[in-house]
Amino acid sequence: MAKQYQILNIILVLFVLSIELSTIEANDERNGDVAYFQRSSSKNQIGDSKGKVATYNKNDGSNDFTAYHNGTFEPKMDGVYFTIFAAQIGSPRRVANGDIHMWMQQSGKNEPNSNSIQSVDYGSTSVLVYATVFQTPVDCTFAFLYSAFTVNECTSLGLIATQPEHEPLVPSIIISTVQVSGGTNTIPYAQLFSSKTQLGNSNSDVVILDSSSAVNKLDITTAEKHGIIKYNEAGVYFLIACAQVGSAKDTDASGEVHLWMRLNEKDMPNSNTIRTVRNGNTAVLVSQTVVKLEAEDKVQLVFSTTNKELGLIASKPKNEPLVPGIIFATFRLSNKENPIAYAQLSSSQSQWGCTTPKIVKLDNNDGSNHIKNNNGVMEFEESGTYFVMAAAQCGSDDDDGVGDVRMWLRLNGEDMADSNTIQTVEKDTAVLVCQTAVELKKGDKLEVVLATDVTQG
Repeated sequence: MAKQYQILNIILVLFVLSIELSTIEANDERNGDVAYFQRSSSKNQIGDSKGKVATYNKNDGSNDFTAYHNGTFEPKMDGVYFTIFAAQIGSPRRVANGDIHMWMQQSGKNEPNSNSIQSVDYGSTSVLVYATVFQTPVDCTFAFLYSAFTVNECTSLGLIATQPEHEPLVPSIIISTVQVSGGTNTIPYAQLFSSKTQLGNSNSDVVILDSSSAVNKLDITTAEKHGIIKYNEAGVYFLIACAQVGSAKDTDASGEVHLWMRLNEKDMPNSNTIRTVRNGNTAVLVSQTVVKLEAEDKVQLVFSTTNKELGLIASKPKNEPLVPGIIFATFRLSNKENPIAYAQLSSSQSQWGCTTPKIVKLDNNDGSNHIKNNNGVMEFEESGTYFVMAAAQCGSDDDDGVGDVRMWLRLNGEDMADSNTIQTVEKDTAVLVCQTAVELKKGDKLEVVLATDVTQG
């Protein structure tokens, strides 16, 4: 088959949570594994201009969580938690265009600075991603809400489930919540935002972070002026940035936005991601990594654009939380006293897809411990509860193709149920995210799989 579609680059992060948490839980006289919550939905969920709670009808794995039929969920243990949702947005027959908004509620109240927006073009579908880290007691409930705004009144948008032939289900939404620390503020972590629009240009600009919802054992005194997050304690850290990219107010600009990370004023290898913006639409662009940091290390987020009217766009929809220009979450996974299994893998080579599923090759090992990588076949040397996230840079050869890229996970040669996601490519490029929280055993082997359908090109 002729080359049609490619993953221009893929970044994969994996880390175990239960080993470090077992020590914390023992100190608190608690037994059992890490608290986590992995849910999805096999049903379409159509939105309107008023916020609706996203619901889940599939339990893909959980421990120490209570899930309610109305879409809310509640952890049974206090601690620091990391949550990421991936909503498959579109229209039931791909005949509508407009915007989907999605945000978080805590105990029935909208969480400030938690909103994200992604445009749906006619005939397309994509994954809207939101990530957050937060401290919570045991008596808080959480939910994710969504709203939809269509260009044409007779059409509808929402969270759309799909069942491709011979592949796992593409759920309308996938949510992964994991406890990263027990107790209160026991690890360094932070959730930072930009409440202002920041436009870019062809030269790289540092992202300014002017507000926060949580900061513990990190120094952000220069984040508002210079975008610097200083890490006071050494360890292995997870970092994820979700940028709201688009065009300036009252413009319909087109071009690309690039987003990456910088460590001690040097660009971090293999951290760059790209999103095409067309005719003033908007989307969430994700860049994430697991990295070993030393005390006093400084991290910055950096972006550039191919059009000076493009950038990180903050907005305030009516009756909804603020949409920050960027949301940044970071937390420590381990230190010398409590090492854990983790891996940061990527591919520097384009990989072409076709209708027959292919294993994604991962030729770069950017950092790992107790996880073996044989060019995309990952073998786990320790049992535990793992968080896995793949972010694939999807596009077409010479930007002339139209079609869908699908990506899912395969465990021990079997496709993982409810792990599939889709990104429509329309002569552009975007990041496709696929994630899960899963209990793995020593010797298990995990792979990332892709397939494509071409309609033009």
